[in-house]
Amino acid sequence: MQVNVALEWFLNPDHLPFLVADEDGLFARAGLSVTLVPPHGHYDGLAEVEAGRIAFACNEPLHMLDAPRPGLRALGCFFETEGGIMLTPEGERRLLAGEPIHLASPVSAEPTNAIAREILRRHVEAKGGRFRATEVNIAEAGFQHLENLRRGFDGAWLCFHNFEVVGAIAEGVPHIFVSTAAVGLPNFSALELFTSHAFAAREPGAVFAMQEALTEAIALIRHDPERAGAIWQKRSGEKESPLLRAIVADTVPRFIAPVRPDPQRWLTLFETFSDMGFAAISAQDYYNLYA
Repeated sequence: MQVNVALEWFLNPDHLPFLVADEDGLFARAGLSVTLVPPHGHYDGLAEVEAGRIAFACNEPLHMLDAPRPGLRALGCFFETEGGIMLTPEGERRLLAGEPIHLASPVSAEPTNAIAREILRRHVEAKGGRFRATEVNIAEAGFQHLENLRRGFDGAWLCFHNFEVVGAIAEGVPHIFVSTAAVGLPNFSALELFTSHAFAAREPGAVFAMQEALTEAIALIRHDPERAGAIWQKRSGEKESPLLRAIVADTVPRFIAPVRPDPQRWLTLFETFSDMGFAAISAQDYYNLYA
């Protein structure tokens, strides 16, 4: 069966389980021919799955909460890292001084922007400052966070530790990383696999085969990280470099198996954000993702 998997942004080492499963014939053995589809916009894959045009998508669990998505079914988290906002030193100075700052983000919409401002509010107040929400401007500027910082943005929102933070350290980019954990919020920087309720009902075998192939691929990645890095080089065309080695080394331990739906995994996130007014879905909507 030919199936497409919509990514949440450009192909990167977070997606290694898909590449290893394909390279090692795990998809073929399960009867699947898999194509990975990078999006134009961050939400594109979720919308395509809901509409029945794509079989699977991966995206952050945050986007399970920021809008009702009744057509989706969660299939399991396969990757989790620390995430949050990366500021330049000058951006942090401006933030603490109450001056205007500009954040780059893959998306610019509520309630996602409100969560970014809450992270910054807690960061500022922990340092004894006074936070001015109206001075934080968030612009949709794509997925290249470090490049956006070099272009003059004061910070970048929805950054992953294993990619942006490791990259900033390796490339000597001055930064301050404000993670959700550092400000006392539940983590949501992870990748969950989704399908539609309709596809799951119509093709349960394909759904199970995808979960099993990814689970086996993650075991292979953990067993031989160097080979996983070589597969990434081969499939991405990226040249071997100290940066690549550092990103892969940080990423490998963060893969999660078995890939299975777990409504308890993000329940604290849902309840916390509901209490804070950041969740745009009901408890029933949340549990319907796992039905």
